[in-house]
Amino acid sequence: MTSIRGKHVMITGPTEGIGRATAFALAERGARLHLLCRNPTKAEALRTELLSKCGEVDVGLYLADLGNFDEVRGAAGTFIERNEPLDVLINNAGVFTTRRILLDNGQEQMFAVNHLGHFLLTTLLLDPLKRAEQGRVVVVASDAYRFCRGIRFDDLQWNKGFSAFPTYGHSKLANILFARELAERLQGTRVTANALHPGGVRSQLGAQNTWYAGRILALVKPFLRTADKGAETSVYLATSDEVATTNGEYFYDCKLKKTKPSARDREQARRLWEVSERLVGIGPET
Repeated sequence: MTSIRGKHVMITGPTEGIGRATAFALAERGARLHLLCRNPTKAEALRTELLSKCGEVDVGLYLADLGNFDEVRGAAGTFIERNEPLDVLINNAGVFTTRRILLDNGQEQMFAVNHLGHFLLTTLLLDPLKRAEQGRVVVVASDAYRFCRGIRFDDLQWNKGFSAFPTYGHSKLANILFARELAERLQGTRVTANALHPGGVRSQLGAQNTWYAGRILALVKPFLRTADKGAETSVYLATSDEVATTNGEYFYDCKLKKTKPSARDREQARRLWEVSERLVGIGPET
């Protein structure tokens, strides 16, 4: 296990579920945490609890909604101004909605938050990652990618055929393809990128949308794993010597997991990267 003590780790979506469990696990190992949160009240409460339970842990807060690309730029810029390396970036935050929601930037919310916001954050932080002794990008995806056959380049906003699970799966497929393409583009650097499936985890993801979403979650909750268990693979990919040079892979329960061909499609991965650049307003030079 690589020592994470004193290393800079950024985690998105750390106030609940897997992200929260990941934050505590890494704080206990002495990581210097940079927590990107949407809700300032929950962010401050989390920092207070981390300091109370984990001692002299270094916790920095960054406020941004991943669906708001200006806020993402602001958060990335704040970290860059520190002029420090970023050892690990854990793209953990996620949203699940049971109705189609278009954001002010014209993007469907799940695709914008789960993929585009993380795509922008990661590309903006590539220089700090490359300055680390051994940078790692950890992408929390999901086997829900199996609900979708491929990236809908002709209708990324789901103007037609919106359905909660396929649309969510679409964003998770984008996560995996992004990690694979990022890994290819990082060849020759000291930075790796890998994705993971955390398993079915007890969380509030989607519970706020409708009464029946909450009812379904209540019914399946006894069969789901804890957030601590779901966070194990994120922590493993962030810290383990076993995956120090592993790049562009997909993991479940801290082991390599084979994906369907749709999640290994290099042409779709390249095209998704190019389209994502355009949608978040950055150029190839970034």
